[in-house]
Formats: sequence, C-alpha cells, structure tokens
Amino acid sequence: MIVSLASPVELATEIGKSLRLARAAQGLRQEDLSSRSQASLQAIKNLENGGKVELVTFLRVARTLGMVENILDACQPTPQSLDEIERIEAARMESSRVRMRVRP
Repeated sequence: MIVSLASPVELATEIGKSLRLARAAQGLRQEDLSSRSQASLQAIKNLENGGKVELVTFLRVARTLGMVENILDACQPTPQSLDEIERIEAARMESSRVRMRVRP
C-alpha cells in the first residue's frame, strides 16, 4: 500500500493490523490488553478492526504495547522545501515560548 494515497479507512485498517500483530507478538489476548491499557474490550476490538475509537484510547493501547515512540516519530513533519523547514521551526519557537499574563 502506498501510504500517501491511502484513505483514512485504509490507514485505520493497517494500523489495526499492526496493533493486533504487536499484541500477538507479546503473547497478549485482547482481554489482557484491555486490562493493562484500561481500554474496554470493545475498544480493543474496534482498534484492531480499523474502527473508530477516541485518540486517548488509541494512545493508551499504543503505550501499553510500547509503540508510542514509533507513533511520535511518524507524526513528525517531513518538510519538502526550505520554506517548509523555516515555517516548522517558527512554529516550534512559537509553541515553546513562555506566555506570561500581566495582571493590572
């Protein structure tokens, strides 16, 4: 599959397969993962089948399976030009500024 051309449904299905494989590789049943991640069994089933779940639930499951670093790496922007690099750096600087409220 060419990821950049995949639909959101196709991506969810592929992510679900990856989660299922990671769970199986660790010898966990869906019930075990549910208990460890504090996600409902139905949420685990939905995730593994490419269904809808809350982002927080997805992250709980991913953390339990040791996949958070991979997700964060995948979410990093990949600039295609010098302009994009400059915009990304400007956004990083903006988000790291400490904002202080001045009270009258």
